[in-house]
Amino acid sequence: MTLDLTKAVLPSTISVGGRTYRIRTWFKHWLRFLEICRNPEEERDFSFLFDGEIPEDKPAALAELEKFASPESELPRPTGEGGGKVLDYAYDGSLIYSAFMQQYGIDLIDAEGLHWWKFLALMEGLHGTKLNDVMEARMYDPDDKTTYDEAKKKARAAWTLEGLETVEEKSDAEARFEESFG
Repeated sequence: MTLDLTKAVLPSTISVGGRTYRIRTWFKHWLRFLEICRNPEEERDFSFLFDGEIPEDKPAALAELEKFASPESELPRPTGEGGGKVLDYAYDGSLIYSAFMQQYGIDLIDAEGLHWWKFLALMEGLHGTKLNDVMEARMYDPDDKTTYDEAKKKARAAWTLEGLETVEEKSDAEARFEESFG
């Protein structure tokens, strides 16, 4: 996810059926939302996320809430590699709490009003914490024989900014250039 730092405020509404609805943005509401998403559809109630009127079209509202909960990001690009779940906000609550305290000095128990997207951005920036160690352990694939250099190339391809050539693109361009002479 990418925060647009040119905006004066972060979003606090969703659009359903051409109408705008105010939503609550506190990160704890969204952690609860993700927990509720595990329930069967008929048992889900998301009305607590709305600050005022609630859309009548529940499936469309749910789709928009899911987009807000997991905003799209252009980077990193998909690398085609699958993988299992590496983070669970409920099970990893203690690790998340300690990571925020260690990295940012933020006490999540008392972090009143922390916007969901700020929380996500801070999560992305975590490094060198026990949470990162646990997530890395969950991602470990003993059958993956990728070398360090190959892993770095994949990471570069995933994080290369728009307009910059990836290693593969540069190599392909050089090959096409050489072929034009032969």
